[in-house]
Amino acid sequence: MEIRNLSLYNYRNFATVDQIEFPSQALLVAAAPNATGKTNFLESVYVLLRGKSWRVATEECVRWGEDSFIVRGTVDRAGGEGVIGVRYHKPSRRLRIEENGVPASPVTFFSHYPFEIFLPEDSFLFSRGPAQRRNFMNRVLVSSPVYVSALVQFQRALKQRNALLKTAKSFSDILGWTQLLVEQAVVVWQQRKALVDYINTNIAEWYEKVSGESKKFNVQLEGALPDKDEYMKLLEEMFGLEKRYGYTINGPHRDDLVVKSEKRLLATAFSQGQGRSAVIAVKLAAHKFMENVTKEKPLLLLDEVLSELDEKRQDFLLKNLPEAQILLTCTAVPNILRQRSNVHLLDLGLIVRQDEKENQSGKTNSEGGEAEKENGEEEPAESKEPVLLVGNVVEEKIG
Repeated sequence: MEIRNLSLYNYRNFATVDQIEFPSQALLVAAAPNATGKTNFLESVYVLLRGKSWRVATEECVRWGEDSFIVRGTVDRAGGEGVIGVRYHKPSRRLRIEENGVPASPVTFFSHYPFEIFLPEDSFLFSRGPAQRRNFMNRVLVSSPVYVSALVQFQRALKQRNALLKTAKSFSDILGWTQLLVEQAVVVWQQRKALVDYINTNIAEWYEKVSGESKKFNVQLEGALPDKDEYMKLLEEMFGLEKRYGYTINGPHRDDLVVKSEKRLLATAFSQGQGRSAVIAVKLAAHKFMENVTKEKPLLLLDEVLSELDEKRQDFLLKNLPEAQILLTCTAVPNILRQRSNVHLLDLGLIVRQDEKENQSGKTNSEGGEAEKENGEEEPAESKEPVLLVGNVVEEKIG
């Protein structure tokens, strides 16, 4: 799966950016000084493929002083090329996701566009609470429609069961929702266990590739009870305690992904640099897992992944990135990347300056003819030519 081009209208600090072209099967380096909008740009790619941001409410992605944003891109998949459009209208709080002009179903939409992402906060993946690790597993496994459907139904059953626990007098009073909960939980656990087993088998190899060090790892899914009868029996035994607390104590919503090295948790066994390399290794193993499941090469998004890595670890990582379309943000282009032929530079600083200049000169999104949409949404004019073509990093400099 690859992105061919991306357009942004009133998204964060970008007013009108028409058709940024992405190179195929290459590393695209989005380089700019801090506070320029590198993470905003990477976030826009995430919004294009998921219909929401990972870090804020959707309304916060609207450019200051505007009432809506549009993110549009052309994506090439095994099933063919298509156009994705994500638009949000702030006054009505209306979000619309389209595939080739047709409203998309979130359950199927997520599975169409596999990608893995590394964020600076992921450095704490194994030193903070389990919720962050469950979110990681969910983000990987949404590439499977079976998982998405099971997770949605499990969460619905969990909500209803928890509500009934407050008034139920016996286990039979919540039996119906418990049966649905168990059925969907088993599917969620089976999918999560397949992912965790794959990471357990491959993390050591990836860690050595990205760090140059050899370490032993043990990766387990803690809390899973993939046997339906066993889980049902546990829930029946826990009914009295769960009724007292008013919520379901055991289930996929309490899972944890536990990673150890030499029988010690990574948070205590590894230095900061080693821990960051371990997280990267887990992410790259997950990227390969998605490729095996979807039979497509997922996109790889890397936000400031090189920061806090010494030069040696940077070199190991950059030499061993998977063969896929990769978007990497950084403040300066490392020398090792300047020596590679398949690396391209996207100068975000230049894009932002051009965008601000055009915006100040009186250009608006309605140039080329206004097209009013329902709820007052306005369709941006189509661009005849891409505003920026990506150049080889050897030939380009950050402005």
